[in-house]
Amino acid sequence: MARRNDPIETLLGPLEQDVMEAVWELGESTVRDVHNLLAASRTIAYTTVMTTMARLATKGLLLRDTEGLAHRYRPAVSREHYARSTVEGVMDWLLDRFPEPAAAYLADVVEHADEEHLAELRAAAARRRDQ
Repeated sequence: MARRNDPIETLLGPLEQDVMEAVWELGESTVRDVHNLLAASRTIAYTTVMTTMARLATKGLLLRDTEGLAHRYRPAVSREHYARSTVEGVMDWLLDRFPEPAAAYLADVVEHADEEHLAELRAAAARRRDQ
């Protein structure tokens, strides 16, 4: 069972991810704004969006402004920051707990990467060395 604060436990579920994507797209928004965006492509209850946004605020991913009639939300972190910290946390967790299969998987990814992805990996490695 995952311990509290393990990166695997803190990954966003599909609905949470969709709500965060909507808020990143919209910027400061209300539950109604996010609901309207999500409801354009699927059936979803307003209360489901409201509950999910409240949970994301509790997790520290959304900031909630309670002034005024409708609560307004905005991202507490950028999409890029969230993606980077999530990948780093998960990779560190995997390499710590399952070093051999995790490293083997990474080697396979590099071995089978096309030239464009290899160039991106080389550039990322170079940036890390320069820091």
